[in-house]
Amino acid sequence: LAGAAALLLAPGRGLLPAFAGLFALILGAALLVPMATTLLMHGLRPLAGRAFGLPGRMAAGGVAATLSRTAPAIAALSIAISVGIAVGVMISSFRQTVVEWLANTLRADAYVSVPGLASSRSEGALDPAVAALVRAVRGVGAVTTYRTADVASPGGPVRIVALDFGTSRHHSSFRFREGDSARIWPAFDSGAVLVTEPFAYRHDLHAGGSITLLTDAGPRVFRIAGVFYDYSSEQGVVFMSGRSYRAAWHDPSVTSLGVFAAAGVDADTLVARIRRATAGMGQQLVVRSNRGLRDATLVVFDRTFAITAVLRVLALAVAFVGVLAALMALQLERSRELGVLRATGLTRGQLWGLVSAQTGLMGLAAGLLALPLGWVMAAVMIHVVNKRSFGWTLQMRLPPATFGQAIAIAVVAALLAGLYPAWRMARTEPAVALREE
Repeated sequence: LAGAAALLLAPGRGLLPAFAGLFALILGAALLVPMATTLLMHGLRPLAGRAFGLPGRMAAGGVAATLSRTAPAIAALSIAISVGIAVGVMISSFRQTVVEWLANTLRADAYVSVPGLASSRSEGALDPAVAALVRAVRGVGAVTTYRTADVASPGGPVRIVALDFGTSRHHSSFRFREGDSARIWPAFDSGAVLVTEPFAYRHDLHAGGSITLLTDAGPRVFRIAGVFYDYSSEQGVVFMSGRSYRAAWHDPSVTSLGVFAAAGVDADTLVARIRRATAGMGQQLVVRSNRGLRDATLVVFDRTFAITAVLRVLALAVAFVGVLAALMALQLERSRELGVLRATGLTRGQLWGLVSAQTGLMGLAAGLLALPLGWVMAAVMIHVVNKRSFGWTLQMRLPPATFGQAIAIAVVAALLAGLYPAWRMARTEPAVALREE
């Protein structure tokens, strides 16, 4: 655990130390399981005794007395559950951050663009007649134009987004990490640029610094007025005013339009009018409402992380097999003990209850131990691994249901794994068990 802390807190941006630290964290937590299990069973034994009588106390004592078998199974189940917690918290935090970002960023009521090769990116250029036609549609209050292009720089290609704001309401769609908001927009209008958080992270840039881009007139230095949160590109984007872009690259093209409805005009009505007005144009267009674009983005997000649900099930299946193997081994080791218990009056039902209580306690221990480990792993994945991979700052969210489900899954998985061993042990005849010894 000390090694994990050293690796994760050390300065740097490499992913290898981050994954090594994550592995050290998991290994350290696994090595603490025997001691933690002993302490948990000591605390749970009186409660189990009051709830289930003598079999309950025997079950808690049996888990602690056979750590060579029970501890590895509890560790495997605990790690599997903690991974599920960590991944669940990370995805939930990521999704909620994106939902809030979309709600803040997508301020226009409708968006018009040319279909791109990627579902999340507009490419190509709109016919100038389209922009003029959209502006003339009844119910249009203002139009913001976007021009997306890749330009050269001394450090490689840079994606540029040039903006011509149709309304100052669009300013509120930017949430800044660095920079004085009172000075940013005047500087932006005067030729300064804004960079996204991933771009600033990858190029070690800050508000007040500068970036050099290769324009049509040669290299030009642009001052950075601010750094803002953005989750559209892991490589990062540079934003500048349309006037600055056209002066530097002599490119009057427009990639997409953000259309703001006039007062009293419904967004869906506006979208329908734009579609009718542009239906006869020779250029294929994508016209989406604010809600439609947001929903499409979240569909892509959910599809991206769908595979993680399968991975969580696989991890739980491996842990399930580990618990089953441990209980089967215990059955072989304790056959004489179980024979003596049966010979002294323990019924089959009581023996079944004893084994079930033991497996339930193992699952409960695994679930309780998984909670702090899952929380720490989620924090590492969000604030270290994700940051170093993409340069994004995510807002950590801890849904209470995730932790309650984790304990329930751990207990149910352990109980299911114990059904067959319990059935085998309950069927064992006392004379046969004693004779085998």
